[in-house]
Amino acid sequence: MYRHHKILALILFAIVIGASYKGELRLTNDFIGHLITFFSIVFGFYLTGLSVLFGSNYSKRLRQEEDSRKNTQTKLHTLKAYFNFSSFLSLSSIVFLLLMSLLGMTTDDSHKVISNCIYLWKLSLCWDQLLTSIALSLAVINVIFMRLLFQVFFNGFLEEGGRDD
Repeated sequence: MYRHHKILALILFAIVIGASYKGELRLTNDFIGHLITFFSIVFGFYLTGLSVLFGSNYSKRLRQEEDSRKNTQTKLHTLKAYFNFSSFLSLSSIVFLLLMSLLGMTTDDSHKVISNCIYLWKLSLCWDQLLTSIALSLAVINVIFMRLLFQVFFNGFLEEGGRDD
């Protein structure tokens, strides 16, 4: 993966964690279900994308071209790194959300979850808030990487459509 995408992901992760923690956002069971559905669809998108690229002229061209930003690999290897990261992120998000739901770290409209806070040097750290913030940050990072991979698919679509067979 490219360094600037890693930095962007870390910055966005930190911003979303900070904003959602400061805003004391909480996840409901319904919202967790929606996020799990979203991540499952994203994972399916990645699998479909891989199967579409498999054997295409576009992937053959990417395998032949050296990546100008990473001279040690081809563009296909770079694309593989993005798919690996994005797929792992989606699956990790699903497992993370399931664990949050199973551990009862969600809210219902009828009652609030009991916060499990610890105090460190005049700071309170509430686990339910922190886990909610991490879940929302993972959702944002998933959207960013899904958009990056969409760009690759659109480029491949244009290239494959431009052939005169």
